[in-house]
Amino acid sequence: MKTLPTDAVVFPRPGAVVLQKMTMPSPGPGQVRVRTAYSTVSAGTEGWVWRNEFTWSPTRFPCVPGYQRVGTITALGADVQGWRIGDQVMATTGQWEGPVVPFWGSHIAEANTAASELYRLPAGLDPVDASGAVVAQVGYNAASRIDMKAGDWVMVYGDGLIGQLAGQAARARGARVLLAGHRPARLEAARQWAVEATVNTRRDDFMAAVRRITGGEVVAAVLDTVQQPEAQRQYLPWLKPGQGQIVYSGFTPAPTWADMALLQQRELTTHFVSGWNRPRMEATLALMAQGKIRLRPLVTHLVPFAAAPAMYALLETPGQAFMGITLDWQGAGS
Repeated sequence: MKTLPTDAVVFPRPGAVVLQKMTMPSPGPGQVRVRTAYSTVSAGTEGWVWRNEFTWSPTRFPCVPGYQRVGTITALGADVQGWRIGDQVMATTGQWEGPVVPFWGSHIAEANTAASELYRLPAGLDPVDASGAVVAQVGYNAASRIDMKAGDWVMVYGDGLIGQLAGQAARARGARVLLAGHRPARLEAARQWAVEATVNTRRDDFMAAVRRITGGEVVAAVLDTVQQPEAQRQYLPWLKPGQGQIVYSGFTPAPTWADMALLQQRELTTHFVSGWNRPRMEATLALMAQGKIRLRPLVTHLVPFAAAPAMYALLETPGQAFMGITLDWQGAGS
């Protein structure tokens, strides 16, 4: 097998993004090469990485970001079992050596990845949905942690992609879902695709709005995708002391972003979610194939990969209306 040129989205330094030609080596042992059809931006995490503020693992520049893509296997390395050239797959991290490193390496036209980071696409699964499966899995993971019964109210705090997908996952479990956020277009999308009701945290009287929606019932759990003190102050009164649950489902660089004393005083159960694993990914893909978790309706920008610099600029431009951003690589040259 030979090396090949490939197009990639590259962060050359903090706050900069360019399109760049790279040379992809042949897949090594245990690796496959995947030609990307679509990759979806994880706006929150990739924004932190882009600004070199992802404190869990400082960004290595220059790098190729992204950790979710869908495409076709074009080559197999040694010792790869169970996969064939031509298989349609969802892939996470990329793997290669060179001056531009993968971090995590999915916004690229064609790249190697470990066979262990491949997932089969269930029949009928929309490839755009599959291209955001890791982000969808974050929402699934959050909703899976709570002790609830069908008909319970669950509150999602945050109207971004994670919040929307967490709301869908909670509803798939039978919850009645209330989503709190402040962007009108995103709240409308949530009402259409994810939840029973929404509250505008900047325009509505939060307590009165939640009381009107739930009839005064407490919520079984809050899926907190914002993780800010002011968010905690708003939703804590709706969790019953000794029984309420909070799932923290987001990233913040701050060492303290919640009042732990209040959590202890109220004896609230808290969960923390991070990353992905195979059982959760496969469960998420299965729900996607069943139409219970959908990404495509939340994609506001399905654009050719060449538009990537403009898409990242949206992340830093106040007031810009966007939610899901998916890059189409099917016209990429090689």
